[in-house]
Amino acid sequence: MDAINALGLKLDAKDWNKNDQLPLYILNNFSIQKATLNDIDCLSLTPHEELPTLSVLKKQITIIKNIENIPVFLNLNSISHFRKQNLLENKIPFILKDKMVYLPFMATLLTDEQGEENTKIEKLTLSAQLLFIWILYQNSDEFYVNESLEAINVSNMTLTRAYRQLCATKLFEEHKDGRKIYLTTHLNKLDLFNQMKPYLQSPIKKQGFILNSDIDTHMILSSESALSLYTFINPPKRKTYAIDKVNSNYIAIQKEYYSQEEQVELQIWNYNPLLFSQDQKNIDKISLIISLLDNVDERLDMEIEQLLENIFNMEERG
Repeated sequence: MDAINALGLKLDAKDWNKNDQLPLYILNNFSIQKATLNDIDCLSLTPHEELPTLSVLKKQITIIKNIENIPVFLNLNSISHFRKQNLLENKIPFILKDKMVYLPFMATLLTDEQGEENTKIEKLTLSAQLLFIWILYQNSDEFYVNESLEAINVSNMTLTRAYRQLCATKLFEEHKDGRKIYLTTHLNKLDLFNQMKPYLQSPIKKQGFILNSDIDTHMILSSESALSLYTFINPPKRKTYAIDKVNSNYIAIQKEYYSQEEQVELQIWNYNPLLFSQDQKNIDKISLIISLLDNVDERLDMEIEQLLENIFNMEERG
């Protein structure tokens, strides 16, 4: 491997003797070898086909490291620019044939200068993320930026910065209709959402616990409690609520959870959880899904993926 040689690294690989301890679905995704990189023991994961989603990949790496806690890297022949940035952003080690070596456990990064430009991915600002959510709810292929003003309630200058940030992801194109700006995308809504995931931030600013007696009308069901309204999962025993940060100044959040009977969990959101709600009683599905993207529960991941498909397939049929 040219990139490995350029760094003066010595890579040796052999069969891993603990494959039989792994669940079948991981073995179906990867061939796993025990590797040595300059006397550092690690595990090499070569995907059989496409890489799984980021959340699934992280969980599978965790399972593997629970069996043998040594560094893990992906051994890749090819990868899209999006997935490459995705791995870098999430500090997942990989070796990309003769183009790139990213081994943070060895403080190593080498790129092929003839390869794609390594553009840093930024997280969306709050206004850009709100504009993106607004776009996902539009029944159109042309998204006139000024029409979002009433929904997301920001200044014209802030809105300009927001749509330009969306265009910087290269998933949107900017057009002009006279003096009006509108955006388009070549992706369907489901693919657009999945490719935008690395740019999204959780709307949750802070979370903790409050007493049942402190629940008020500004608080609405959130997290798994709200997800149970839209899916087949059972509602959790401990309820979770969300509230806009604007209405949270008077709330004394407790860090300690000590009583299922007396306490509930409370999330303080960076924006009104009902901003995109149609009935003004429940969090809209897309905002709810974004708030759950960092969860580590594979059961929830499956429900979220199904819910996303239902949202956007229904929109296409409509």
